[in-house]
Amino acid sequence: MSPAPVGSWGTGDCCVAHRVFSGILRSDVMCMACGFTSTTFDPCVDISLDLEPGSAKKVSTKSNHSCNGIADCVNSGQNCGMSTLVGCLDRFTRPERLGTDQKFFCKQCQVRQESLKQMSIRKLPLVSCFHIKRFEHSSTRKMSRKVDRYLQFPFSLDMAPYLSSSILRNRFGNRILPLDGDEPEAPNELCSEFELFAVVTHRGKLDAGHYVTYLRLSNNWYKCDDAWITQVNEDIVRAAQGYMMFYVQKMLFYKASEKQGSA
Repeated sequence: MSPAPVGSWGTGDCCVAHRVFSGILRSDVMCMACGFTSTTFDPCVDISLDLEPGSAKKVSTKSNHSCNGIADCVNSGQNCGMSTLVGCLDRFTRPERLGTDQKFFCKQCQVRQESLKQMSIRKLPLVSCFHIKRFEHSSTRKMSRKVDRYLQFPFSLDMAPYLSSSILRNRFGNRILPLDGDEPEAPNELCSEFELFAVVTHRGKLDAGHYVTYLRLSNNWYKCDDAWITQVNEDIVRAAQGYMMFYVQKMLFYKASEKQGSA
């Protein structure tokens, strides 16, 4: 059976969830000897992001730093690092040199070569879901832990820098041509601006904890904690320890807000 055209991947024809959350990731692996590039496309319903390393800071109990001005890490005075969602996305899409134990077979060289790998987003979904890797498991150190580092996330997010079209343009300039299996920009790639509308948080440790969701409705934020739903200030949301963030395309967000306002 021949593979489906790239344009039909991630269309989400099978169910509502896929129509809303399904996108396409692009992976380019480039041979460092000859420059040959192997490209693959994979459908996805969320993107898992590593927290940025090396940005830990000591947070005072008296500090008003956004690392959690009203959250547990400030109240306890513990060491709390700070990352940004934009920084995590930059890290996700930057070129990565694969180790010597991960050499790939170059069709042009006909041998295994060292390579560079770069991820990008081929097709944006209507709703982008970002999952933060807060649970670490190390087989070498034989330990697991939860990462409590604060993540700063914007309420408005432009995904244009992470699109395949932008990354290829930065890599090759105006010399790029459609590669095998690729095609001109999809229309929805023009809708790269998103608005935050939900944040899922996790409180507790690795083996026990509690999930709370903050939901945005008509520009008001609500805390959903089991059966209790209360309205909260957006500063509470900004200070939350994000575990999952949901962004909807700005055009759809404002259309939904207009309908709710007129109802």
